[in-house]
Amino acid sequence: MDKMHAWEAIQKSVDYIEDNIKEEMTIEELAQVSFLSMYYFQKLFSRLVGKTVNEYIKARRVANAKPLLKSTDRRIADIAVEYGFNSHETFTKAFKELYGVTPEAYRKNKILLTDFLKPDLSIYYTMVDESVPLMVDDMVLEVNQRRLDEEEYYTGVSSQVDSREMNNVGVNTLIELWDEFHEKKDAIPNLLEDALEIDYFTYDTTPGKVLYFVGGQSDDSKVENFHQFCIKPGEYYVCSFEAENFEYLVEDALYKANNYFFETWLKRHGIGMEDMEPFLIQKYVNVTNEPKIEIWIKPTKELVG
Repeated sequence: MDKMHAWEAIQKSVDYIEDNIKEEMTIEELAQVSFLSMYYFQKLFSRLVGKTVNEYIKARRVANAKPLLKSTDRRIADIAVEYGFNSHETFTKAFKELYGVTPEAYRKNKILLTDFLKPDLSIYYTMVDESVPLMVDDMVLEVNQRRLDEEEYYTGVSSQVDSREMNNVGVNTLIELWDEFHEKKDAIPNLLEDALEIDYFTYDTTPGKVLYFVGGQSDDSKVENFHQFCIKPGEYYVCSFEAENFEYLVEDALYKANNYFFETWLKRHGIGMEDMEPFLIQKYVNVTNEPKIEIWIKPTKELVG
């Protein structure tokens, strides 16, 4: 254990939980897997993962059980028991605590949920140098500085949402907005051929609200009933990441890359939320072969180091 970092020890327990998600596990057993005392194991786990051990196991069991609600017609009680819940009721309570809806409502309705993912702690505690790729958990991540010399225009749809919805597990407003854009994009005449698609959000003029935008690259002409967004020229920092398939890219990698970029890379270079323009742009550079997304921010001060 003397050569193992704290995050590596906790990652061992996180991996073990995932491999044995349907089995009974004790904190003592998980501490042994991590080569830590029970006291330090529980303390480090809560600090690095953001949940207590039991809270995390319950949430991951719910997340693993969730796909079966849509892909099978099995009884919810049977799914609950398979994933370690002693009754339909306890599973329903845990599901609603995590996602904000009941498993019955999720099964019956077209509800899109942001998932609770297994963390890859290496992404927070391994530092990527500028323009040097980092391989993490089936994705390639890279950060570099870009200069945009000309304005870029995008046309699409937007929605004002409560800022508390951002990064929450549960119903995903941004996914619903993407669905709306793809349903309407053929009716947007000013989109460029094979238009690059983006999503963008910024703090709205209304306190406590965030403005989401989803659209495709276009010319600068306005289109009735659609919104237009312009990316201004200037210096940006861009976190780009690639994965083997688009589903993994948008469901797991996007969440991990955002957390790494904002919580690790920018912070270690002395950039906080107050040191950047109040918006975030995500460019979907490629969605087929070698899918790739870029996260763009515009700093208002020089990076440290």
